Amino acid sequence: MHIRSDINVVEFLKQVRTCSRDVLFETEEGDRIALKSTLSQYIFCTIASNQELLQSGTIRFIAEEDRELLQDYLCD
Repeated sequence: MHIRSDINVVEFLKQVRTCSRDVLFETEEGDRIALKSTLSQYIFCTIASNQELLQSGTIRFIAEEDRELLQDYLCD
């Protein structure tokens, strides 16, 4: 799944913290950033400031129910 381009990054990361398991941002190169980690959130904010990088990555879920929590931030 890809992240919508018009999200509020702070609100998105707050919602990620409510997820039961890890939520991963995966780059085109295959790097994975665990978004529940504070350090990874800092890196993600840097990525999110570049729309091209943000849109090229995908979100992966360990727990399927977490997808529902973040559905408002995702595009199909």
